[in-house]
This record gives sequence, structure tokens and C-alpha cells, in this order.
Amino acid sequence: MKTNIQQILDNIRISYEYEMGEYLEPSNRTRHKVELRNALVNAARPYGTCTELAKMVGKVNHTTTIHCLNEHDVYHNYSPQYRRNYAKALEVVEKFARRHQLLPRTNGQRGGVVTYESEIDSINLTILSLQKRRNALIEKLQEKRKSCNLHNESTI
Repeated sequence: MKTNIQQILDNIRISYEYEMGEYLEPSNRTRHKVELRNALVNAARPYGTCTELAKMVGKVNHTTTIHCLNEHDVYHNYSPQYRRNYAKALEVVEKFARRHQLLPRTNGQRGGVVTYESEIDSINLTILSLQKRRNALIEKLQEKRKSCNLHNESTI
């Protein structure tokens, strides 16, 4: 059964508005309302595309989502209200994800066993490559230490 992600995201927004006790009001640009929208977009990011997330909060352009994602660290570091909003948004999003068995998107694709397996394979290959690089560097370091020790012993 294929889920309609936009409908689920709209339900997430409605539930979030209920939990917060106020509407998101897409046209309102006060800091309080902007932080409410940004918190929800950032919490729901693993489950939707930029366009889907923008539509969820009543915007029409995917750049809204990109801007929200870019501002997350600033708001999270400096706004206690944003941290509270974000925590509540995460709670609502995770509840819906469990209820609808949603998997996060990886590499721009809807979550699924295949995408998880390919992501794990990619990570494993990266780890192997880094281990080989690390081992080569350790060998070079040991060779340099030996040559330095030999050089120091011959000058004594």
C-alpha cells in the first residue's frame, strides 16, 4: 500500500498546530511564527522533499524549505523557544512516522529496505577505504621513524 506523503505531512502539521495551540499562518512573518514553521519543517525533513515540506506549511516554493534548513542551527543555538518548538515537532513527526511506518528518505529516495541496504553498503565501502588509507599512513610513519632512528644511530 502506497502512502500519500503529502496527506501525512498535512496531518502532521494539523497535529503540531493542535499541540502548540496555534496555527502556523504562512503569511505571518513575525519571529514567533517563523520559528514555529521552521521547527516543523526541520523535524519533518527526513520524510519529505523540499517542495512537499514547503506545501505542508502553506508555502509554494521549495526555497522556503532550504532557507528553514539553513537557519536551523542559528535558531537552535540562540532561541529557547525554537528548541521547545523543535522538540514538540520531533515528537509529533516521530509519532506519525511510527504510526504510518514511514522510513526516512536516504539519498533523495523514499525510505525502504533497498535504500537502507545501499546506504549501508556505501558506508561500509567508505570505512574500508579509510582503513586502507589509515594503514598506509601508519606504515609510512613507522618507516620514517625507523629511518630517523637509523640516521640518529649512525651519527652518534
